[in-house]
Amino acid sequence: MNDSDHPVAWRFLSEIWDSLGGDKEALDRVRFEGHGALRSPFAVTDLAAASFGAAGLALGDLVATTGGGRPEVRVDRVLASGWFDLPVGPSQPLDPSARQGVPHTWMCEFRTADDRWLRVQATFPTLRSRIARALGTAEDPAAFEAEIRRHPAEDIERSLVDAGAAVAVSRSVAEWRAHAQGCAVATEPVVRIDSGGAGDDTWKPTPGRPLAGIRVLDLTRVISGPMATRFLAACGAEVLRIDRPGSDESSGVFGRGSDIMLGKRWAFLDLRTTDGRERFLRLLSEADVLVHGYRPGGLDSLVAPEVRATVRPGLVEVALNAYGWTGPWKDRRGFDTLVQFSSGLADATTTWALADPVHRTPINALGRLVDADRPRHLPVEALDFATGYQIAAAAIRGLTRRVTTGEGSVSRLSLARTAALLIGAGQIAEDPEIRLPLDGPYEDHVHVSGDGSPVKRLRFPVAVEDTPLFWERPFEAAGSSAPRWCTVA
Repeated sequence: MNDSDHPVAWRFLSEIWDSLGGDKEALDRVRFEGHGALRSPFAVTDLAAASFGAAGLALGDLVATTGGGRPEVRVDRVLASGWFDLPVGPSQPLDPSARQGVPHTWMCEFRTADDRWLRVQATFPTLRSRIARALGTAEDPAAFEAEIRRHPAEDIERSLVDAGAAVAVSRSVAEWRAHAQGCAVATEPVVRIDSGGAGDDTWKPTPGRPLAGIRVLDLTRVISGPMATRFLAACGAEVLRIDRPGSDESSGVFGRGSDIMLGKRWAFLDLRTTDGRERFLRLLSEADVLVHGYRPGGLDSLVAPEVRATVRPGLVEVALNAYGWTGPWKDRRGFDTLVQFSSGLADATTTWALADPVHRTPINALGRLVDADRPRHLPVEALDFATGYQIAAAAIRGLTRRVTTGEGSVSRLSLARTAALLIGAGQIAEDPEIRLPLDGPYEDHVHVSGDGSPVKRLRFPVAVEDTPLFWERPFEAAGSSAPRWCTVA
């Protein structure tokens, strides 16, 4: 492994790859290219590059099981940064003025009675209504602000979490490391892998389109899980996303047009009904990979782990949660920025910015420039995106395991463990800034977005030798497909 260039990226990749059970010698096949970094005290650009590197390396190892050589993997650090930009690129309108940012009205923070900050994720109506009911107010930011200001941070956080809301108090890195949940996450691997049952699969990867013939059942939400399944689709897999009819996400921004659904099909199915559960089990019996982002116990209450293993022997299952798989918060709802607030990333970013406000403010936060007069998060949702490509790597590694041993597997990842990975590398020296959105390099043809407008698309930041990555399907709106497989088993 040549780690003389971009040593932090190599450090991240080595830790991720080791957790995936990869052969250390395989790291020699990866090359990182490109200089500069997103403006942050943390190595966000290197984490982006390493996560893409892990997915590319996993794909190359799978291809190698066909008896050919082991492909080289190249990662462009600048493009990796651009792909971490929201709204869930890589597509950009031909007219730059038409680019839309991320709605911020309900992704915000409020002062508490003890002058701390409480981050609120209330973009989805269900989460918003839970906060309003718990506070006893109207669904209005000003009403939320006034009521939250009356309570100490720890008290209001506990009250809202108990009500099913998604919130987080801003803590320092030191406070998080001393917290029971921070301590629990610190003992977890980046990817925890457990063996599954053996199947009788005869599938083998196809050179040039490695995941052709693979069926991926997608029960993910928001950003991280969908990034993973989108990458699997780019490798040739058939990805079928399942949502409950009328769910927040399917009726919101993601359901109307977004890069998040490139290459996939999107169907409705209610697992809470007898018919929905039976249809889901039929889909699962013919799936190769199951990726889900329900809270621990959420999917288990609908379809128990032993049922999943029995219905589909040899299943490759990958699960994501926010705050880790052990500790008192393992069942807590969470999103990228909430974990940033809990883990100290937001607090450390604010401290860093205020140490040199002339050069470090305003801060880019999800597509808008803001002063550091309140806790700020990273310039991109790095925990979501990085974990997403690690999930993709875990799924591909699971397929490699099944091809070589016949066994399925269950892999578990969390946003909080990715935060620990980033924090563990420490704060970095400032490099020339990579500014978002990137202006290329783009693919050499124009695409059509989910709303029908023409877009240009950034090139993939990871290149696996002799294995082009591309999507065979455009964006598909929620409920456009029937809950059934298209490919022949």
